[in-house]
Amino acid sequence: MKTLLIYDDLVALNRDQHRHLKLAPPSQPFAFARGTNSVLIAASELPLAALDFPCVFVEAADGHSLAALVGLRDHENLFVQPDGHWARGSYLPAFFRRYPFVLAEAEGSDTFTVCLDRASPGLGTDQGQALFDDDGGETPWLEEVKRFLLNFRQEMQVSRDFANHLAALELLQDGVIEYTLDGEKSTLRGFKTVNEAKLRSLDAAALQDLAARGWLGWAYAHLLSIQQVQRLALRLDERRTLDKAERDAAPATH
Repeated sequence: MKTLLIYDDLVALNRDQHRHLKLAPPSQPFAFARGTNSVLIAASELPLAALDFPCVFVEAADGHSLAALVGLRDHENLFVQPDGHWARGSYLPAFFRRYPFVLAEAEGSDTFTVCLDRASPGLGTDQGQALFDDDGGETPWLEEVKRFLLNFRQEMQVSRDFANHLAALELLQDGVIEYTLDGEKSTLRGFKTVNEAKLRSLDAAALQDLAARGWLGWAYAHLLSIQQVQRLALRLDERRTLDKAERDAAPATH
């Protein structure tokens, strides 16, 4: 069973059990992300993510977060190519970049544990980046991975603060995104977007506060990103054409 969308077999990183473990780039580096059509992102990713994906707000028990839509059909990521690589020239969300690692937080504690997905095809003992040195100490590469994980966690907390602040200002509304494919209009729902009219009507103090935090720019990057849905539809059309060509080329079975 997958956890956190993309992890199959999470275990805590252990310097004794994983002393000789190495991580090499697998032949299909992003095959693990093929089955998800959305991914959580940090608000700091918006300036680049908005160039490729519709970025929307999602609500959970602990508040609001940001997510990028990477597909229009269930269990399909349109940015993972048939060969398992990420679409060339497209932004790669940090959520995927950190794989096969993730930070796990102990319940009721501020202590974090580095975990990794034992199912990752890049893990082995023969080749790749070593996690530990001969003495069992963390390699500089693993230390850099840990810094990335911690920074991503901090950025995600800022993102939640940003989203929850917009919700507190009553700026978030049930989202509706429309796109056209093969001349037919379709609609996406189940998320939230910023109500631009309410945003523009905020008083000067509230707008200044958003601007001072750098959050006003993020709000407008989100609004601009919604226009990327039609580019997603074009990707879907290309994917359907490719799938049909593969089906037509497949030998008939009797």
